[in-house]
Amino acid sequence: MSDYQFVIETDNITKIYPKKIAVNKVSIHVKRGEIYGLIGKNGAGKTTLMKMLLGLSLPTSGSFTIAGEYGEAPKIGSLIEDPGLYKNCTAEENLKRFAILSGADIERIPPLLETVGLKDVGKKKVKAFSLGMKQRLGIAVALLNDPDVLILDEPINGLDPAGIKDIRDIISRLHDERNVTFIISSHILDELAKVATTYGIINNGVLVEELSAKEIEAKSRQRLIVNTDDNEKAASVISSAYPDITIEKSGESLVVDVSAEMSADVAKLLIDNGLMIYSIAPSSDNFENFFIERLG
Repeated sequence: MSDYQFVIETDNITKIYPKKIAVNKVSIHVKRGEIYGLIGKNGAGKTTLMKMLLGLSLPTSGSFTIAGEYGEAPKIGSLIEDPGLYKNCTAEENLKRFAILSGADIERIPPLLETVGLKDVGKKKVKAFSLGMKQRLGIAVALLNDPDVLILDEPINGLDPAGIKDIRDIISRLHDERNVTFIISSHILDELAKVATTYGIINNGVLVEELSAKEIEAKSRQRLIVNTDDNEKAASVISSAYPDITIEKSGESLVVDVSAEMSADVAKLLIDNGLMIYSIAPSSDNFENFFIERLG
């Protein structure tokens, strides 16, 4: 086994256009088997970064490396912007055309259609497909060469809830069954949170932060805001009952590091100890707020 650490790594990669720095000294690190969520507003530089990784745009400066399990270049599939489908052809005909162009094995087409949920569309032309069906076919095209890495730019943008779930299920299945490494850009944060294992936050072309899903979960945890007639005593009572819980003072209230499900237990504890509760309510620095704060 190779001792390489990252499948994809960039080193201060930069793309400068005449009137804009689209990507500014970005260094991302994507491990094998990760679902790397690239998060940022429209125009933040996500698509430009992905295009450079795919060789569709040359960096102005900086560099990147893409390495496979034994140091060889991995096979990469992608869905960037419009997948460029043949609208007057069926799903199967589209895949055959793309297979011929890329030299992929035509025998892969039936199982791919099943993978993306299009095996029963028959002779229906792509021009009659819903947006979600087109996105799924675009992913099937990206999978023709049996990639180790899949780069998807806003794959659920504009889809209805059913279409979003379809794409999410495909991503999860490919990750779980084949250990495909993903880089996925999206601004639909709550949906990305259901699949991503690591995040890169990009703002105005700059990488703000890289965090694992577990780190973000800890930072966007849910807490209870408690206010009583004697907060000092309340803090002591809660600490005695739950010695591992963090309690902080915030103005006239206590911030107790427990979930909303424990509010009834905490309230009963305080009442049993003779305290009058003025208010007790959950406060969540939720996933979306966590990113909004960092993206300004």
